[in-house]
Amino acid sequence: MNASPNIIEVNAKEFQAEVVEKSRLMPVVLEFYAPGAEPSEQLAPIMRKLADEFKGKFRLGRVNVQNNQQIVQQLNVRTLPTLKIIFNAQIAHELEGPQKESQLRELLETLTMSPIERIREQITMLLAAGDRDGAIQMLQEAIVQEPQNYALQVELADLLIMERRISEAQQILARVPADTTGIAKPKNRIEFIELSAAMPDIKDLQATLEQTPADLPSLYQLAVSLVADDKIEAALETLLLMLKANKDYEDALARKTMVKVFDLLGKGDPVATAYRRKMFTFLH
Repeated sequence: MNASPNIIEVNAKEFQAEVVEKSRLMPVVLEFYAPGAEPSEQLAPIMRKLADEFKGKFRLGRVNVQNNQQIVQQLNVRTLPTLKIIFNAQIAHELEGPQKESQLRELLETLTMSPIERIREQITMLLAAGDRDGAIQMLQEAIVQEPQNYALQVELADLLIMERRISEAQQILARVPADTTGIAKPKNRIEFIELSAAMPDIKDLQATLEQTPADLPSLYQLAVSLVADDKIEAALETLLLMLKANKDYEDALARKTMVKVFDLLGKGDPVATAYRRKMFTFLH
């Protein structure tokens, strides 16, 4: 008997309801096993662990091959252990033999992504390839399908700002709720771009700092201009130099600016996490 609500024993009588119909809501992983068979015994604890870890994002259906020959024959199970993943009433993946936990987790993470997570992953890939226009087009198409998804609209506004299409971005931001998740990101980016417009060119600022490395106003202007140019790590390094020179300069301007950059990067960003630690070290 399975204690977890995310694990069931599957039989032919309940297959349609418990596997096929449930797969329209979430992936159902069928684990074919035989009690006492060593390959099955090795895989079973891994699958139980993953079912608990994913907390209902997929259902684990265990099929005892000795008691369910009809299912075994219909799904053409040839060896043990075998995993068959049913999604939207179709077999999405078939895995035979021993499996590594890391590879199973990676596959399940992909299958259990929400629509927004899938879109963001594709956008990340497009941006990594330098295709910002493709990312913008993908977001625009997604918003047509989900016009009330304000998080997607915020993502679109941010990409438009990076393309210096600021008026378009501002129109989007004006019509989304003020408490939309992530809205600080594009708003902060606009602020940096507008601030940098009145500042000297990056090369001129760098030339000034070669002569006077501790020139705090120039360090601040360089950091702002670097953020506006999407050179985030270079900007954060510049702000750290300000902190090192004088953490109280202009009412802790360097610290406050770093916090805005962290908001721009978004929660959980590894660069933000690393530089929060560095900032804390300088402050304390």
